[in-house]
Amino acid sequence: MKLTLDVPDELAALLHELEPEDGRAVLVETVCGLYSRRKITSGKGARLLGLDRFGFQQELGKREIPLHYTLEDLKHDAASARGQ
Repeated sequence: MKLTLDVPDELAALLHELEPEDGRAVLVETVCGLYSRRKITSGKGARLLGLDRFGFQQELGKREIPLHYTLEDLKHDAASARGQ
């Protein structure tokens, strides 16, 4: 999919000069930002970046973004661990 954004010329020039691996960094920052604003789940973030959940959590940790882990999540995980 192609996405068109209006960005300041200075930012556009910087983005245009990115190497492919730098483009990946922009994607990682964007996905982590969406997660931090509670727009996506950790599972969705991991899938978007082609990572497992642990890998995505590592990316969040590098940016000091806390995990969104609710009491409901804990109950679900505990029930799954008990085989229920």
